[in-house]
Amino acid sequence: MTIEQILDLYGYRTKRGFMCCPFHGEREPSLKVYGGLKGWHCFGCERGGSVLDFVMEHENCKLPAAVRAIDTALHLGLMDIHEDPTSAHDRKRVQEALDRFVEQVYQLCDAKIYGIELQQQMNLHYVKKIEEKPVEERNAKEWDVIHQWADEDEYDEYRKEKILEFKEEVAAWRRKARRTG
Repeated sequence: MTIEQILDLYGYRTKRGFMCCPFHGEREPSLKVYGGLKGWHCFGCERGGSVLDFVMEHENCKLPAAVRAIDTALHLGLMDIHEDPTSAHDRKRVQEALDRFVEQVYQLCDAKIYGIELQQQMNLHYVKKIEEKPVEERNAKEWDVIHQWADEDEYDEYRKEKILEFKEEVAAWRRKARRTG
């Protein structure tokens, strides 16, 4: 179990190895994720440790409960020796299918955002070309483009925001699905 898997389980994302610490309120990332089994450290609240330490902090529990939380969340079936191994295998397959589905949703959202940003760049380039012309040489269509572009750009920003909110809802749904099995 790597720290990245645990962060993914809880729906956290890092940027260049840093993220906002979930254990104290902050706006700038201060939690450093060292990757793999190396652990984490928050320079803001001075907490840190291993993967298990992160789960214990996040779940506000002791080591046995943290191990059970990981076991339950990942459907490993390690804590229940009376569990039917085929059902654990089926749950693991379902979880893998869910993970693939969520990854495809993320990729689709990212592709949509990329398309919006590409269109915004093309629009900006076109408007700049129009604005380079002397005012008296612009035709009516070009004036309309300049005025409409500002409205379209605002709408595109709104669309990107809604796509990002959707990704967060999918992440929350994924976390809930993992917790409830």
